[in-house]
Amino acid sequence: GINAEYGEAVVSTQSTGIADAIGRCCIWGNNRKEFGSRGVVKPLVRYLKSKDTFVYKAAAMALFHLSLEPENCVVMHENHAKQWLVNMVGDDDWILQEAAAGCIANIRHLALANDISKSGR
Repeated sequence: GINAEYGEAVVSTQSTGIADAIGRCCIWGNNRKEFGSRGVVKPLVRYLKSKDTFVYKAAAMALFHLSLEPENCVVMHENHAKQWLVNMVGDDDWILQEAAAGCIANIRHLALANDISKSGR
C-alpha cells in the first residue's frame, strides 16, 4: 500500500544519504579506519543488494573509499561484497564501474599480500 511504499522511499533516501556521507567523510583524517571500527562496512555491503540504483551506487562509492583501509577489505571479503561489485563493473555508469573495480582491486591486493606473507615469498 501507500504507507509501505512511503516507508520504502524513506528508507531508500536515508540509506543513500548515509552511504553518500560516509563516502565523502572518508577523505579526512583517519575516518576510514574509524568507520570500519564502528561497524559501517557490513551494512554498506548489504546496500549493494538494493534494487534502488541510488542506494547501491552510493554504497559502492563509500565502499571504494573504505577499501583503502585493509581491515575494511577483510570485512568486505567476509561479507561477499565482491559478488555484487563484479556485476557493477559492467554497469552503464562509468563512475560506478570505477568504484566497483577499484574496490575489487583493493580487496584483491590485500588478499595477495596476505598470501605472500603466509608463503614467506
